[in-house]
Amino acid sequence: MFLGSRTVTTRRIVYAALVAALALPSPVWAQRDPWPGSWRGTVSTAQGEDTGVTLTLNGEPGAYTGVVTGFAPGREIRLSNIETTDTELTVEGAADTDFGPLALTYSLTLDERTLSGGGRITLGGHGFDVTIALTRRRRAEIPQPQVEQRIGYFAGSWTFEYLGGEFPPLSIGTRSGTVTFADIPYGPFVQGEVAGEVFGEPYSETWTIGFDEATQSVVWHEALSTGQHLIALGNWTSPIGITFLTVPMEAEDRLFVLRRLMQVTSDTSFAVTDEFSVDGGPFQRLGNGAYIRQN
Repeated sequence: MFLGSRTVTTRRIVYAALVAALALPSPVWAQRDPWPGSWRGTVSTAQGEDTGVTLTLNGEPGAYTGVVTGFAPGREIRLSNIETTDTELTVEGAADTDFGPLALTYSLTLDERTLSGGGRITLGGHGFDVTIALTRRRRAEIPQPQVEQRIGYFAGSWTFEYLGGEFPPLSIGTRSGTVTFADIPYGPFVQGEVAGEVFGEPYSETWTIGFDEATQSVVWHEALSTGQHLIALGNWTSPIGITFLTVPMEAEDRLFVLRRLMQVTSDTSFAVTDEFSVDGGPFQRLGNGAYIRQN
């Protein structure tokens, strides 16, 4: 059950908060910081060879995601580790290329709108040191990703990795797998079948997503492996992200609410950041996930 035997007053307060949150065009909990954005510049070798690259960071402290582009046409190097201080940024990433596995590590220092420092790139069995100089354009000049808001965005197969705590009834913990969405006939809906692994054991779920183009509203339903059902309403008025808030779930005489920010970074990837609240208390971090399209 989702609401159980709570009083009418409690229900009204919860749903008033739900409506208020969905009315916002952007997530009120997101805080600006110096790292997110597109940083463009060059990676230079000791032999004087320069490669133009773009480093794109999204998210918030402790939950950044990012990619590096420029080493090969149409190739994204997804960052597997991102660490920051007030002025220092360290990133690591890897990808498969036509020339063999490519791995990179950058250690950069922030000076206003400039990132500079050193790093190392390994291609196949060969490694070499590089220097990096990147500049972030002023916000008004940064081209925002223009992903079309449509239900067809989700159709297809996605691999995912989710890092987070085991927190019933909202989360079964850190997990990975594949979700494949197919159109549901005669409506703006897709249904996804999840085949995943958690703590070394397989699990399966069914997700259903609907989208109303007129209102830019999203409904998200997850039939969880635990038997619980997660239902969320979302706002997709911004092409770069969707904000969700779930219908309260009742478990052990307590009410749980999940709040999700989905960052739509491109046609081939998106990331989620989840927070939760118990009995109307403050929201706390639950976990974050990265999804990459396979077809």
